[in-house]
Amino acid sequence: MNASGEKEVLRRTTVVTLAGFVLNVLLSSFKLAGGILSNSNALFADGVHSLSDCITDVAILIGAKFWTKPSDANHPHGHSRIEILISGFIGFFILVTSIYIAWKSFGAIVNPAETPPGWPAFAVAVTAIFAKRILSRWTLKTSRELKSPALAANAMHQRSDALSSIPVAVVVLAARIEQSLIVLDGIGGVIVSIFILKMGIDILRPVLWQLSDTAAPPEIIEELRRIALSVEGVADVHDLRTRYQGDGIQADMHIVVDGHMPLQEAFSILKKVEKDLYMIGPGVVDVMVRLEPD
Repeated sequence: MNASGEKEVLRRTTVVTLAGFVLNVLLSSFKLAGGILSNSNALFADGVHSLSDCITDVAILIGAKFWTKPSDANHPHGHSRIEILISGFIGFFILVTSIYIAWKSFGAIVNPAETPPGWPAFAVAVTAIFAKRILSRWTLKTSRELKSPALAANAMHQRSDALSSIPVAVVVLAARIEQSLIVLDGIGGVIVSIFILKMGIDILRPVLWQLSDTAAPPEIIEELRRIALSVEGVADVHDLRTRYQGDGIQADMHIVVDGHMPLQEAFSILKKVEKDLYMIGPGVVDVMVRLEPD
């Protein structure tokens, strides 16, 4: 990616994340205040979740300035691993948040409040559902266009915030209709924590795969082999290895060509294989091809 492309990635990442940060500050403030004033443990737990969104937004705003930098002498393969680390931080932070919310919610089940949550708690929860749903779709759309795993992780975090507000709205409404159902407020907090826990696991799983140099799926490996063999002059392909480099794939392979072929012609075949892998290969961002005589 050239310098102008990297600046555009940084600009779009900053815009969507900064918008999310401002919204999360507002929502977390309303949720935490509403949870305290309306006596709703579920809404307060949801406010902690929104507050965690603010922290991950800051991590992306800072990290994006580093992972969008071009390759240099110390990082010849680029800085994409920084983005993976940020995604891992988001996933880990979500897991910690889910444990905290579960702990607080179990306390509310054991010692339920004496009065049901107020109607403002219901209004805040419903507003959060729609606002975070819109934000998560925008962030996810941007992450797909930029092929950004960190933005994708943040979009999942935002989506979990929207989903977690649904049981909050339900339990507040139920407690207002029938006061004996006030215990549902604590149960709603537990449901919120389960949503968040699953989201954290879903974010961490691909991060651990990529950091452990896991190979690409068999169908992608076979597609890379097919692309190389389709180049005229390539007799065989072997020692094909892949691993993830950020959200892209790094591949290296040996191609077999006629041993009596002039070196310049063999080198032209090699460059054609590399070009096709870059242009056609699914998600290929780095290629190393070696020549072997037949």
